[in-house]
Amino acid sequence: MPARKARLGQLLVVRGVFYKTYRIMSRYIGSLIMILVMPYMLGGLFMGIGYALGGPNAAKNFAANTGVKNPFLYMVLGGAIMLAAMIIIENTGSAIREEQMIGTFELHYLTPNNMALLWLYHSLPIGLIMTLAFALDITPLVALQGGLLSPAEWLAAAGILFLSLIPLVGIGLVLAALTVRFKEVWAVINTVNSLITLLSGFYYPLELFPRIVQEIAALVPTSHAAQLLKDIVARAVIPPDAGWRVALLVVLSAAYLAAGWYTYTRWEYNARRTGELSKY
Repeated sequence: MPARKARLGQLLVVRGVFYKTYRIMSRYIGSLIMILVMPYMLGGLFMGIGYALGGPNAAKNFAANTGVKNPFLYMVLGGAIMLAAMIIIENTGSAIREEQMIGTFELHYLTPNNMALLWLYHSLPIGLIMTLAFALDITPLVALQGGLLSPAEWLAAAGILFLSLIPLVGIGLVLAALTVRFKEVWAVINTVNSLITLLSGFYYPLELFPRIVQEIAALVPTSHAAQLLKDIVARAVIPPDAGWRVALLVVLSAAYLAAGWYTYTRWEYNARRTGELSKY
């Protein structure tokens, strides 16, 4: 009976986090529209640069180098994944610091909730929103290309994207603990986002990099998601290495979440002993 009440209690906490997040985001409709439009803006920008540099043979060269005939779909796809990754890291990494700045951080400690779990729950509604934004961005382009993915393919694509965001939550927990300690939240988050963007290959094949860089990129979860989604959505094929890439995503999810959980709980334990929780 106590275990059942505990599970129901956690569900109520998750529901509360979803309600709070969506209520806050409903006040910023312009930001939601910008999230949907941004991949198209960046895709158009990079296509314009490509045609300016490549001339009449730009599309042919792009197809030869990437295996994708529609460069705009390729760019929008990469932009949607990149935006999802950046927002997840920013949301998780800055959540604690923002709660401190608006004076609500200590209120969470009046509840019997596990704080590490609570911050993990904050990433769930954002992850669902970004997965939905990904689908809304990609569907028109796939339809204009002459066909739609099957429900199973869309489910696989959404699952891969959501799975690739889970390890980023672990990274965000590490950043949250570190930035509350050192106070420079956005400087650290922007640096990490830049490194992940560089090593994920959102807008280019990672094969362009030296072998050592490709091996480092294999430790970045979004690099596998970008490759899988480009194959499934842009090339309309299931790659032969899909199985081990998904398995690696699962392993990376567990590893990054464990690292984030350990870092945050250690910081919280020390902060309780030293009074760091009340230092702004």
